Amino acid sequence: MSQLQKRIQKLQRRDGPAIGFGRVSREQPRAMALIATARNAAEVQAALAAEADAVVVDAGNAAGAVALMQGIASDKLAIGALLGSLSEADAGVLRDAKCDFVISPLDTTDSAAVDTEKIGQAVVATLEMEDNTLRALAPLGLDGLYVERGGGAMTLGQQLGLVRLASFASTGLIVTVEVGASVGELRVLRDSGTVAVAAPAGTSAEGMKALSDTLKAVPAPRKNKREGSDIALVPAAKNGDEGEEHEEEE
Repeated sequence: MSQLQKRIQKLQRRDGPAIGFGRVSREQPRAMALIATARNAAEVQAALAAEADAVVVDAGNAAGAVALMQGIASDKLAIGALLGSLSEADAGVLRDAKCDFVISPLDTTDSAAVDTEKIGQAVVATLEMEDNTLRALAPLGLDGLYVERGGGAMTLGQQLGLVRLASFASTGLIVTVEVGASVGELRVLRDSGTVAVAAPAGTSAEGMKALSDTLKAVPAPRKNKREGSDIALVPAAKNGDEGEEHEEEE
């Protein structure tokens, strides 16, 4: 399991009230993991200063990503690479550089390059992806689906598009956001299946801190009346005539 996945799971487990007589104050956790996008060493350091949950290096190719990771990546730091393509050789080079996870497009990622037991993997997703493709992603054990979206208010239709991605793929979403995203906007993303948000490249340490504070202000999700996950997973259609009503002859 990647360090990114471990951090996401830790955030999703909200601690209950403390047992005892003393007053215990806990800092409000972020509603979702915070990922910084870095294109140079200065932006990597800004992300570290802001205590981001992860840093994704956008260097164009594996060699450039490895160069930025030198002296920074470790087994305890969730640092990943955003690539336009991923070959099996690239995956090996990134693993040797202690890269924790990779984000790459579905159609330009070699199947042999994906081994989630050795390195985390997320794939770039769009709202236009077909249902069958999303269902086929579920068994791969991905760290998430990476979705790039513009700023501004989200419509209900756009939110349902995100819900469809997360539900059909049974995978959490990593969504790009603006630094000035509001509590309401982040709550909608969380309720749509987003498990991590990615700040844009060039975000300062102060901007990362502000986004982190906004994530902490997002209220905890309300418990559904129905038991189970917050997002209903849509089952695949079964063969046969199940569901048809048969009337008994009198």
